[in-house]
Order: sequence, then C-alpha cells, then structure tokens
Amino acid sequence: MYAVAVLNSEALAAFRSEYSWLGFPEDICEVSLYLDDNRAPTRLTAFIQDALGARHAANVDEFGVETILALIRYAPQVGSKIENSPEEARVWSLLESLPISDGVTPIEEVEEQRKLKLDAAYLLTRQIAVKQFEFLIQADSVKHEAARLQKLISQLPDSLREVAESHKPLFLEVDLWRLVAVLRDELSLPADYDLAQRDDIDGYSPAAMQQAEAVAMSDPVIQALFDLSPVAFSISTIGQNTSRYIRVNKAYLDLVGHSWDNIRGHEMVASGVVVGSEARAHRLMLLDCDGGYEGQIADIRNAAGEIVPVQISARRLFLAGQFYDFEVLTRMAEA
Repeated sequence: MYAVAVLNSEALAAFRSEYSWLGFPEDICEVSLYLDDNRAPTRLTAFIQDALGARHAANVDEFGVETILALIRYAPQVGSKIENSPEEARVWSLLESLPISDGVTPIEEVEEQRKLKLDAAYLLTRQIAVKQFEFLIQADSVKHEAARLQKLISQLPDSLREVAESHKPLFLEVDLWRLVAVLRDELSLPADYDLAQRDDIDGYSPAAMQQAEAVAMSDPVIQALFDLSPVAFSISTIGQNTSRYIRVNKAYLDLVGHSWDNIRGHEMVASGVVVGSEARAHRLMLLDCDGGYEGQIADIRNAAGEIVPVQISARRLFLAGQFYDFEVLTRMAEA
C-alpha cells in the first residue's frame, strides 16, 4: 500500500503555467509522486505520450534537480490517494481472512492456521519487494544505484519471524513497511485478541462497552490521574470506522463542550467530535505501524459545530487482552 499523487495532463498544464521558467517538456503527459508512511516523497515516475498517443516511461533524471523539487512542492496540491497493487491486495485479503478463536476449535490449531497464512502473506510481500527493487535497478539508467539496490535485495528477511525494526528503512524504499509491520504485529498477537462480543446492530454490545470501560480504569491511581488532569485525555477502541469512546476526562468534555452521556460509547467520527479526513487516516496508520505518534495537528468539532485546532499525541495500549487507543489533546492556542 502506498500514497500517490498523480499529475495528469490538466494538472501538468497548470504546473507549466505556474513554473513557466522551467520549460517542462510538453510531451510529458503524467507524473506520479509516491509518498512513504510519513508523507515524505520516495520516488517520482513520469510518462511520455508520442504522436500516435502511445505512452512510454520517461527518464525523470533528465528533468534536473530544480524541476524535480518543483514537482515535489506542487504535487500535493492535487491530493493523493492510497492504492494497492494486485499483489498487495492479495496480501490484505489473506490478512482479512486470518482465523480467530471461536471457542470451539483448539487454540493451538487456530494459532497454526494463522501462522501459515501470515508466512504465506509475508513471502508474497517479499516477492513484491524483490520485484520493485529489480524495477528500480532497471530504471536506473546510469547504474549508480544498481549495486546498492542489489545489496538491499540480499538483506530482505527470509521469514516473517526475522523481521525487525531495523528493517524499516529497507522496506520503506519500496513503500512496503506499513504492510510488513501489520504482518509482524499480527504474528505477535494471540488468536483470541479480537474485541469481545459484538452485536449485529450497533457493532458492540453494551456489556462489552461496560467491560472495556472498567478495564481502562481498573487502577485507582490511573483513574485519579486521568480524571483530575487539566490535559484532555480519551481512550477508545481501535479502528478507522469502529473507534468508540471508552472513557474521557473532564478536560476533554470541556474542550469539546459535550457531556459524557452525549458521546459515551459512540463512534468517534459519527459523534461529530472527530473529523474524518486523510489526516485522521494517517494518524491511525501511525498507530497501526508504530504504536503511536507525537504532536500531530488535527481538527475536532465542539458541540456548537465550531472547528477547534488541536495537537494530539497517542499510544496504542494492550490492556487485559484488548487493544485501546489513548490520546492526549492540547488546544493549539495553548500548545
């Protein structure tokens, strides 16, 4: 999975107008800027369209440094989207089909099934990485990078169990670290980690929500610090479309202008407080990949419907067999 900003012929016409002094070639019909997990540019590709309308890969090295930097500055204006290659889609499909303990099948059998699927998913991911490195080697017209890229191929871990944090830069080169990190984390999870009892209507039963709230505040000292802190805290279940409020403190309620009864157990975006956006998706990705983040700028909406800019730091916590997201929010004017 990767984020890519695509400049089509219309966007490139606007780019040529804004950066007219660069003399950007007229036969370039498309430019794509690929972004890593931190939204930093990782590579640039382009296509030439000939007189017959056929498209051919362009050598972006010929653009020159000034033009490449201008494209990197300009590309985010057109927005970016998350895309999967067909091979990556197969990996995500394997992830979605991972078995979870049903209370009937022996846990050892479920664990073995998960391991086999995760191993298969990693081998497929490794093949994708090799193919992408080989593509980069072939695209390196002056062969300055070929030796280094070939060495990186030899450093790819042979199995999922061998993957370590030190391999992150290696997989980031081909935009695969997020996928590898998810596989690695799934391997470390027990087969029965899924959030307890969901109903068919609202996603989570009231009993499950009450249990989660009790777990989150199980230590009296933690509860006192949480409730009395002047800083806004929230604890929620995990997931982009299923994040639900488990507990917030008074400072959080003061920040958003709601009572606890108004948002308790509600899905965070549906509650009207959390703004669904690409920035939120990026923050959730950081939680999925790195287990947390620091100082991300975000917008929330208070009870009056006003946008409130905040700075958020978060951690993913594992409590009593379940994962929760813990957020600390500071109003930007106070940061």
